[in-house]
Amino acid sequence: MASAWAKDHRASGSQPVDAAEVVITEPALVAERPAVGSGRSWLRFLVGFALVGGVLLGAGAVDATGRWGLVVLAAVLATGVAVEKALHRSTAGDAVRLLGLRRPGGRAMALAAAVSGLVLLVFPLTAALSGAAVVLRPDWAWLLVGILAFHGLAEELVWRGYVFRRLRAGRSFRAGVAWTMPLIAAGHLPILVTQGPAVGLGAMLVAAVTSIPLGYLYETGGRSMWPPALVHTAIDAFKLVLIPAVALSTFSTLIILVNLAVPLLVLAVPRHVLVAAPSTERPRGESS
Repeated sequence: MASAWAKDHRASGSQPVDAAEVVITEPALVAERPAVGSGRSWLRFLVGFALVGGVLLGAGAVDATGRWGLVVLAAVLATGVAVEKALHRSTAGDAVRLLGLRRPGGRAMALAAAVSGLVLLVFPLTAALSGAAVVLRPDWAWLLVGILAFHGLAEELVWRGYVFRRLRAGRSFRAGVAWTMPLIAAGHLPILVTQGPAVGLGAMLVAAVTSIPLGYLYETGGRSMWPPALVHTAIDAFKLVLIPAVALSTFSTLIILVNLAVPLLVLAVPRHVLVAAPSTERPRGESS
């Protein structure tokens, strides 16, 4: 696990390129300078983050159940495309792909599916340890669509498709994740306020730690949001079930432990196994 996380190489090249235009499929493929490094580039990045993150957090404050997930996804995607066009000179088509709506690598998708299945074992494990039945909500199918759209795709569009992608360009994987973690943790502060310190701090910790495996799946999946979105959906699948009061304590402990540990298993699969071949694609609009 540690090898995938700790690997930190930089490529040397005779011709400088725009850092944000480099398609990152291997740790070595980083540009000479970070795309977000100068005062002006940080200002553009933070303005964009305030817009796309604000829409996401605002939608979460209005409806945290996921029932309106498709509406949230549409709003976040529209905002993200507008930000890429206005602040980073992307075309609309390039903006959609840059934000992660592209075909994923099959191996990374298969790994994400396997890990998601392991995450979901928290529910039968809770039932076995507590002796109480954990059942699906009556409207679980519609909720699943909403949770995939909201917590899976919309959140991954913001955290991986915008934040991590731009902070990673020109930096090592480790540095890109390290710069992303504080923003992700801060984005979960409303949970601390609305649900108390225990739940809030747990959510912030899970969000920060899972930024490592989700970022890894994003990169090895061809900078597609689909592999991390699948795991992210599994992490938030607790909204699909009814937990009896007698099992709440057991479930609360298990879900934090499972969500912290299980997604990290993706790091056990070497990058070269997941990435079939380095991509040389450089979308026109991905400038600093």
